[in-house]
Amino acid sequence: MTETVREQVRMGRLLPLGDPVPAGTGWIAEGAAREVLIGDVAGVPGTRVLRLRFAPDGDAAPLGWEERPAAGLPRGAVRLEAEVLLSGEEPLPETADRVRTALTVGARTLSLPVTAVDVRVNGLLEPGTADAAAPEGTEPDGTPTTVPDTPAARAPIGSDPTEGGDADPLARAVVAALTAIAGVRGTVPFPGPAGRSVRITPAGDTEWVEVQLALARASATGTTIAEAARAAAAAAGRRVRLLVVRLDGPEDDAEAGGAGGA
Repeated sequence: MTETVREQVRMGRLLPLGDPVPAGTGWIAEGAAREVLIGDVAGVPGTRVLRLRFAPDGDAAPLGWEERPAAGLPRGAVRLEAEVLLSGEEPLPETADRVRTALTVGARTLSLPVTAVDVRVNGLLEPGTADAAAPEGTEPDGTPTTVPDTPAARAPIGSDPTEGGDADPLARAVVAALTAIAGVRGTVPFPGPAGRSVRITPAGDTEWVEVQLALARASATGTTIAEAARAAAAAAGRRVRLLVVRLDGPEDDAEAGGAGGA
């Protein structure tokens, strides 16, 4: 139970993916998106991210319960709010603009429908301090500023459709279709003791098939999810939601000894 709660907190809420992903079919966990975007800001010299927060854009159309997963944001667009420390070696507005550009480009690469990026400078870095990642802590709403490591967060993933307890023929067909897509590293079990990575969730008169995925970080997220969604929907014969909970880089393969790749 404790591990399940830690894993849900690690993931955070689910953010909607935008073009080219069909509406409602692709979502990404805050934890996965935050980890990548903080890494993008690390490329801007003289910066440190204190907080990186995703908020629903209040001007965007609201999403009904049938259009989003249980942990999904209530609106179909996102505002990105960053609090940073800067070195002051260059004019602060110029460095803040570089941070804003890095976050905007990073969000676009992830296919996040970000409508605004707000950067707040909270102070100056002391001479000799390192740049980049945020310290351990939580946002005011309880979501983590960084991604705490848990066993489930780095659990092995694989292309075997029967892994994770998904022995149902429909689940096997969906997993097989997904893991044939370049850029999909594998499925990830939902938090809980069952260990299933595919679940069927009734939503009104429509049953959604939901699958948690790990993608290769180098893949084009939106294009990969759009292609995977079409393949999974064809295999399932019904609507599919793909929930990206991990974006793995080459270092993840090295740590795992190359095992578990899709």
